[in-house]
Amino acid sequence: MQESSERIYGINPVFEAVCAGRRKIECVWLNKEGTSNPRQKKLASVLAARNIRVEWTDKGRLFDLCGTREHQGAVLESGPFPYTPFAELLGQSRLLLLDSIEDPHNVGAIMRSAEVFGWKNILLPRRGAPLVIPSVAKSSAGACEHLNIACNCSPNQYVKIALDEGYTVVSLDGAGKTTLEKIRDAKPEKLLLVAGGENSGVSQFILNCSNYVAAIPQCGHVNSLNASVAAGIALYVLK
Repeated sequence: MQESSERIYGINPVFEAVCAGRRKIECVWLNKEGTSNPRQKKLASVLAARNIRVEWTDKGRLFDLCGTREHQGAVLESGPFPYTPFAELLGQSRLLLLDSIEDPHNVGAIMRSAEVFGWKNILLPRRGAPLVIPSVAKSSAGACEHLNIACNCSPNQYVKIALDEGYTVVSLDGAGKTTLEKIRDAKPEKLLLVAGGENSGVSQFILNCSNYVAAIPQCGHVNSLNASVAAGIALYVLK
């Protein structure tokens, strides 16, 4: 495998990477014992239609290729994810910033919700958080392949630039004084939503800069929502 290439695993991530057509695909390995699996048959048909090289192999080889048993019988070798410069995303009506969310599974789950609810433009910190690595692609079920994702600024820089460009900045925080519904009813033309890390939440600098700090009302005994669940709720309400 070349240094600049990546190995994506999982039937949905491989399928979406192929269908999105944004990466240069070198090869796809499929489980030779899964030829009767309907999802794998569909993937194999798409690969054949696009003249993508396929190698049939066993589960042991698939594990060796990607280092995990979560491959579901499919591993793809491709070029790196095509990131989009932040400057090219300015002007879009909805931007989502992940402020130091460290768990790849949460990052991927948030991307999946974002794609489903029409938030096509994602901002990732250039340091301190996972980018679109294979585990993120797997957790997103391949949704990341259809998103415009920037990773060339710090969270503070993203927010400062967005404010200068006329965005309304909304941060999620359990101590927030407003609700998502009130923000939705205000109908901001351009909105930057900030979801914070699992432990530290949104940074104090960004909270201080935000036009709104919103909390999600809770009725249960658990004192907080998972980061990806909270982000998913906000993405739905503010879409």
